[in-house]
Amino acid sequence: MKRVAGLAVIAAFMLAGCGGGGEGDITPAPMPPTVEVTGTWDASMTVIGGDTTVPVGYHWTGVLTVIQSGSTVAGTISTSVGGGQISGTISGDEASFTSTLGPFCGGIFKGFAMVDAAGDQMSGTYSGAECDGTLAALFTAVKR
Repeated sequence: MKRVAGLAVIAAFMLAGCGGGGEGDITPAPMPPTVEVTGTWDASMTVIGGDTTVPVGYHWTGVLTVIQSGSTVAGTISTSVGGGQISGTISGDEASFTSTLGPFCGGIFKGFAMVDAAGDQMSGTYSGAECDGTLAALFTAVKR
């Protein structure tokens, strides 16, 4: 069975708001985090597209271990088909992240998630490329 790229799930970056006044020269300001995502998360992923040999609808699970410091997030992802590193930022209740996977079928994935107000559930999408092609997936995660 082809390797499936693991989840790239936590960390966020959303530019929100507007800067001062020049015509067309608006510099967005990041929002401070309104959620805390430090902890261990059980994640569920489903393929929704891409040109990999993994079929649309394929489902797998993983575990995220994340540490948040201010708006910065870093951690690891582990799945039945591999694992890797996660990094990103939190802005308000939104997370943007990058996941670097390896070593068997390395890849880089970028994603976005909305975190609930209690900071114990999130859902979003991610996409990227690995040794077997491109992959896009939906995911949900619940904090232990």
